[in-house]
Amino acid sequence: MSALEDILERRAHLVAEADAQRSRLARELATCRRVAAVADRGIAWAGWLRARPYLVVAAVTAIAVMQPKLALAWSARLITLWRAGRFLYDAVKPEALPRDS
Repeated sequence: MSALEDILERRAHLVAEADAQRSRLARELATCRRVAAVADRGIAWAGWLRARPYLVVAAVTAIAVMQPKLALAWSARLITLWRAGRFLYDAVKPEALPRDS
């Protein structure tokens, strides 16, 4: 084999490998895109609910009246989640920047 044939064979192998990597990357990114879309939807719902706190209060009150045991069980979980979230937020939040006077 000549050097040119070696180079062409190697090039064909590299092009095939690049195509395989490109298709695998596209499949993996499609999965990430779906997860990101779900996260974006959740953030949008949270913003919508944050703008309407009366709906959250009404839902919690209705659950507490209709299912008191369920409300008690979930309130303990929510308090634990809130405390863990505050702890993590306090651990990673940046220090407040000094204000210019």
